[in-house]
Amino acid sequence: MNIRDLLNSIKNNDLTSNYLLFGEENFFIDKIDALFLEKIIPEDEKLFNQKIFYGKETNVFSLISSLKSFPIVGERQLIILREAQQMDKIDQLDSYLKSPALTTIFVVCYKKKTVDGRKKWVKLFKDFGVLFESKTLYGQRFSKWVHYNLSEKNIRIDRDAEMLLVDFLGNNLSKISNALTKLSTIISDGVISISDVENHIGVNREYNNFELQNALAEKNNKKVILIAEHFIANPNKFYLPLTTGVLFSFFSKLLIIHSLENHSTKNIAEKIKVPDWGVSVYKLGYKNYSFTDCMRIISLLKELDLKFKGISGNANTQSLKELLLRIIY
Repeated sequence: MNIRDLLNSIKNNDLTSNYLLFGEENFFIDKIDALFLEKIIPEDEKLFNQKIFYGKETNVFSLISSLKSFPIVGERQLIILREAQQMDKIDQLDSYLKSPALTTIFVVCYKKKTVDGRKKWVKLFKDFGVLFESKTLYGQRFSKWVHYNLSEKNIRIDRDAEMLLVDFLGNNLSKISNALTKLSTIISDGVISISDVENHIGVNREYNNFELQNALAEKNNKKVILIAEHFIANPNKFYLPLTTGVLFSFFSKLLIIHSLENHSTKNIAEKIKVPDWGVSVYKLGYKNYSFTDCMRIISLLKELDLKFKGISGNANTQSLKELLLRIIY
């Protein structure tokens, strides 16, 4: 079951008894958790029929006892187990899952990349409930999620605005979601424009890490120097490790492209995990920087990172300018 179908089933009250949510993307697990709490138990029954347990603090047998209990009022109860990966003897849940209470909705939030599908309790969730794997979104799937998120609010986003927002915040769903929520309360015409992102999310379109990346990709030396000078003049606004991290990611992706035989946009997008519309800057960088160039630049970035950490000297924004000069000349 995908995220959209699962969320819709909760909203429509089309439920089963047991849910196991797991995976590396905590955002979706938290979103599903919150929707269960919002939609399943009527407000005047929540005090009695809605319980939240935490793995590290929970005894599995006490949890099972609560799962088997009947609702004090109403027709059903909701029990959520958060941080389930920290619960001792979680395997013992199989004794409950063999014959779950029909009046209990049980939601397990297991925040780990995967669960052991060979375990009996996991198999029982699969056989008598719903297993949902929360995966990190990349490329077109990430873009589709942005548009789906906005469609629920009857809002659209211009392509340029989406690109700037994703470039600035990366594929951090929590940050993107917060930004979209903020923008949706501000705009008046139902469309998020690039100026909305610039004015309300705090992105300086001309002087930011991703404009620096793009300037390097096209070897626009004049713009690279201008951005570096802006960073130096505003050291409190630009965190050096973040800048080196963005550049390290960019040139590492160029190395991946150099290793590919198929240079189609679709294949590159899949391999370096960016949206199709984000591939063009990487293709430009691929043309302008050889495999050897990328290796040399990554070595320079590692050297600067070590200096910033005080391991082999020290570094500041002025050091970044020196590094950029070594890259472009």
